[in-house]
Amino acid sequence: MIEDDPEFCEILVKSLSDWGHDPTAVFNWFSVMRVLGSDQFDLIVTDIETPTGNALDAFESLNHDDQIRKIPKVVISGRQGKEIDHACLAIGARYIHKSATFMTDLRAVVEDMVLPT
Repeated sequence: MIEDDPEFCEILVKSLSDWGHDPTAVFNWFSVMRVLGSDQFDLIVTDIETPTGNALDAFESLNHDDQIRKIPKVVISGRQGKEIDHACLAIGARYIHKSATFMTDLRAVVEDMVLPT
C-alpha cells in the first residue's frame, strides 16, 4: 500500500488486516522501489498522488518489469473522471473514488482481485 496520509494509511492497514491480508505500508515511491524488489505481493493499493510521485506515471514505468505488471493494482483518489479511468486501465489497475462508500468499494474490489492470505 502506498499512501502519504498516515491516518488514512492506518485505517487502510487495519481494514486490510481485518479482511485477512498482511499489508505492507509505505509512504513514498522511494520506499516502493525498495519493497517491491524484496517481497512478493498479491495486490498493490496506492493513492494516485503523493509528494514523491504520481501512481499512474510510476506504474507506467514499473510495469516494464513482468513481475510487477502481473500484480493486481488498485488506485484510489478523491479525483475522478474518464481520464483517470482510462489511465488506470492502461496500467492494469482498478480505480476507486474516495467517497462515503469507499471502504465497502475497496473491500469488494480486493475480494474480487485477491483471495485473503
